[in-house]
Amino acid sequence: MTLRASQLLLSFAACLVCGLAGTPETLAQRLPKATGREPENKPASPRREGRYKRHRAPAASKNPASVESENFLDLGERFREQKKWKAAEAAYKEAVEVWPGNVDALMELGFLYLDRNRLDEAQQTYSKLRSLNASYASDLLAEINRRKATLAH
Repeated sequence: MTLRASQLLLSFAACLVCGLAGTPETLAQRLPKATGREPENKPASPRREGRYKRHRAPAASKNPASVESENFLDLGERFREQKKWKAAEAAYKEAVEVWPGNVDALMELGFLYLDRNRLDEAQQTYSKLRSLNASYASDLLAEINRRKATLAH
């Protein structure tokens, strides 16, 4: 097993353990102190169901990196459903790290940033997404602009 594969396996295991281990109190003991950002238990905004359809590569065109990236994306979605925002963010970032062409992971990461009111990071994610998938990028940009307009009023 290569060093990179070992690191990825270890990262995946760590994310899985953090997501499944203990009560919120024990998890809070292991999390770093607050960084001045919004609280971790802040509710997410409503999901964007139906706004875009997740793109799954055909089985014949899948490579090990894309399969592993999809696994991290699925993990991120499970964390998001459980309102474990930092774990979801880490999983989405790892999905992009493993396979930079994973537009679904970038899209989810961008919307997670928006849901957490982190507009600058959402804008940066839009810039990365724009070069990979203009349609997804335009959906994300439209939502960024809606949020900015809402904040301006």
